[in-house]
Amino acid sequence: MRIRGLTRLVAAVVAAGAVLVGGVGCATAPAPPVGVVQQPLPEVAVDPALVAMLPPTLQGGTLRVAVPGVARPASGAEEELGAALAARLGLRSLADGVSATALPRALVGARHDVGILPVPVPEAPLGGSVLPWLGARTAIVTPPGNPDRVEPTTLCGHRIGVVAGSAQHAAVTEENLHCTDNRRPEIEIVPVGGAEDATRRLLADQLEAFVADAPAAGHAVVLGKGKLALPSAPYGEGTAGMIVENRAAPAVRAALASLIADGTYAAILDRWLLRDLAVDAAAVWS
Repeated sequence: MRIRGLTRLVAAVVAAGAVLVGGVGCATAPAPPVGVVQQPLPEVAVDPALVAMLPPTLQGGTLRVAVPGVARPASGAEEELGAALAARLGLRSLADGVSATALPRALVGARHDVGILPVPVPEAPLGGSVLPWLGARTAIVTPPGNPDRVEPTTLCGHRIGVVAGSAQHAAVTEENLHCTDNRRPEIEIVPVGGAEDATRRLLADQLEAFVADAPAAGHAVVLGKGKLALPSAPYGEGTAGMIVENRAAPAVRAALASLIADGTYAAILDRWLLRDLAVDAAAVWS
């Protein structure tokens, strides 16, 4: 840990020196790190035609949105998208952080109207419909420059944070079996509570990388304020699903399509480094 910490300190000093040298005679300040400076959230107007599509029990009320997290999250793409959907439908948004294992059951017990998952939903739950909202990918978060050289195919021997109970937790656990079968160093798997927890541990040099779904990874980079980065492109395939209570599904589907059409959806994804994973309105209606 001390060696890695010293290496990162030296790298930071060298990088700082390079910025100073390159900036001589130039009045333009260096651009802020990617993902740190977020544009303001766009204002979302109510669409009366979409409000009329809601069941009477929801009109003028609250849209209860289940999003990834172990407690009420501070922010994130899922929460912001849920709030935008609610605003378009003339509703208040109430986000509820739910663990990775419980999130697929978001509609059970009628506690939520919508569940926004970062992974594919293979089958619609009883009483619910599934809408596509994002490409489902896995991403790796590291300090800038990836000092420990953590890549999807080189996890053996590294200390890796994963959201407890997530798809990435299962995938990294399976990868660790390949490490041991091939007599390579084991992965030190560290379950974390979410992007916030992973960010704290990465910045404290308690993790070498955070392997997570793309929204959680983008969230961690934003929280890192320039001290974290995505060293490689997200990988995997599939489309993340939004689970919606059947009575509200037509209105939510139309609201999502309208947010895509007017650019609000893209603006939210941009804030969390997810623009390349966007779906289009045609996919929402298919």
